Amino acid sequence: MRVKKAGGKVYGADFTAAERKAMNLEIERQLAEYSRKHANEIDAIILWQLHAQYGFGEKRLRRFYDRFKAEYFDLIKRYEMDEDDNIWLNTYKLKEIGVDIESWNRDGETE
Repeated sequence: MRVKKAGGKVYGADFTAAERKAMNLEIERQLAEYSRKHANEIDAIILWQLHAQYGFGEKRLRRFYDRFKAEYFDLIKRYEMDEDDNIWLNTYKLKEIGVDIESWNRDGETE
């Protein structure tokens, strides 16, 4: 790593390819850890909305939760793997039926 300085103050750094890769792996590891830490809150939001808006009862919520949890942990494992930033399968499948979740997320940013 080469540190960039001006006027005696550090303002940046140039990383080697190996250093960038190591830094990205650490960021992804921390993201996976953060996701696990806040999983209960995310689950509660989703389950409550399914109950409040669509009338899912305990049994139906549990069936959904069990399947959702498996997909969620697959996503977290993906964060921890050394992979390119390929599109997640569920995102791709939604696009096949006309649902562009990335676009929906951008729309929500303006509200």
